[in-house]
Amino acid sequence: MVNYNKKEDNVIVDESIGIVVIGRNEGERLKRCLKSALKAQYPIVYVDSDSVDGSVLFAQSNDILVVKLTKDQPLNAAVARNAGFKKLIAENVNIEFVHFIDADCELAENWIIQAVRKLDSNDEVSAVCGRLREKNVNESLYTKLCDMSWYIKPGEVNSCGGIATIKAEIFEKLNGFNETLIAGEEPEFYSRVRKKGYKVQCLDVFMGTHDCAMTSFGQWWTRTIKTGFGFANAQKWGAWQARQRSIIIWALIIPLAILIGSFIEFYFILFCLIYPTQIFRMTLKSKIPYCFSDKLLNSSFCVFSKLPQLIGMIKYHFSRLNGKQNINIEYKA
Repeated sequence: MVNYNKKEDNVIVDESIGIVVIGRNEGERLKRCLKSALKAQYPIVYVDSDSVDGSVLFAQSNDILVVKLTKDQPLNAAVARNAGFKKLIAENVNIEFVHFIDADCELAENWIIQAVRKLDSNDEVSAVCGRLREKNVNESLYTKLCDMSWYIKPGEVNSCGGIATIKAEIFEKLNGFNETLIAGEEPEFYSRVRKKGYKVQCLDVFMGTHDCAMTSFGQWWTRTIKTGFGFANAQKWGAWQARQRSIIIWALIIPLAILIGSFIEFYFILFCLIYPTQIFRMTLKSKIPYCFSDKLLNSSFCVFSKLPQLIGMIKYHFSRLNGKQNINIEYKA
């Protein structure tokens, strides 16, 4: 059990808590991330995936333990987080809780206190996440879309994202993330967690900010292709069949039906109404805490995203044939 300083309402720094940061060429974003993590005063391990922007030197200049990954091994989030966890527990034998954070994020000052308090008070809860917000939410419509995508309704959930606080014992027992997955490694891990009878929760607490640096349609398109790749990748562990069917229906079957229906005027008009009807229906059903126009924007892109997601699924199946499943898909410059 973690001891609490009730007077200060804070967690005593006793090396039972650690932080793993992963990144690749994040530059100034990494600096902001590490500075926010250093304020928490817990042991930190930074895992660098072959950066060429001085990330390693910056981390080392702040006396942060560094694990350097090179191109002769798969460079993906699962590999990096697992490597960071192994280094953290090797250097700090009393670690009980690990907070994973990506280098394009900044840690909220009181998050770890709240997270550990929840984990420490409930043996059934294995991992917790909180409210992640986009740092520059109004920079572009893509950053606004990203901000909406981070929203998780507080309570028991099936999965946290890559930014979460996890009990070290459970993470180690389940051998961490599946390193063969370049996308979708988080839901796969949490599916194994839930199968063991543990719970995953989203707390109604601000966890930190994320800086997607996504200002162009091309970046959004590439990022969405990766999402589709992840959905197809999930067939390795038997999940997301419904998502894959939805992509095939909305990005392949319905467009083909519209093409065929174009020879019959009535059916062509009818089919063309399917997409705006779906967008409006999704907007009305949306429960995210945003205004109507934001919900409409989000629903529109959710429907449109089926096309790049289909490309991602096709890319996955081609990668299986040529044996390049572990090549990461990067959308940032």
